Amino acid sequence: MAKRSCELNQLEDRFKIINEDLKNLSNIFLANSFDAIVTNPPYKKDNTGLRSEDKINLISRHEIMCNIEDIAKISSYLLKSNSSIYMIHRPDRLIDIIESLRKYRLEPKNIKFIYPKTNKEPNLVLIKATKCAKPFLKVEKPLIVYNEDGSYTDEILKVYGKKE
Repeated sequence: MAKRSCELNQLEDRFKIINEDLKNLSNIFLANSFDAIVTNPPYKKDNTGLRSEDKINLISRHEIMCNIEDIAKISSYLLKSNSSIYMIHRPDRLIDIIESLRKYRLEPKNIKFIYPKTNKEPNLVLIKATKCAKPFLKVEKPLIVYNEDGSYTDEILKVYGKKE
């Protein structure tokens, strides 16, 4: 899916997609060799919620092959000091995320909640954590995706490069 996204956005020359179990990355890359990590991990704990019959969807949505702690552990190994991991996840997992990040010396620095509409609860959270950083957390202004009429908000249009 990542390769397809790169191709659709004509970004093949800017990204190298490595399809590998993240638990094996320490055998491929040297420690402290990355400036940033971006992750969209499975949101659901194993054996919770509706489970897809499709194996790919099941693995991408549930912590079957990796969990939050696995991601924090390998990210801490791979990131240079003062480099950051960027994660999108579900707000109900926020405590699990912060605990795992801190366990592996990844200090949460910024959190931004994403709301589908102003009158709804947040359904996603963006988190930036920095390796070996001092504690200080900034909760940023929320991101609202849709206006009441169902159209994208100006902020989302800016994210997508459709508006200045």
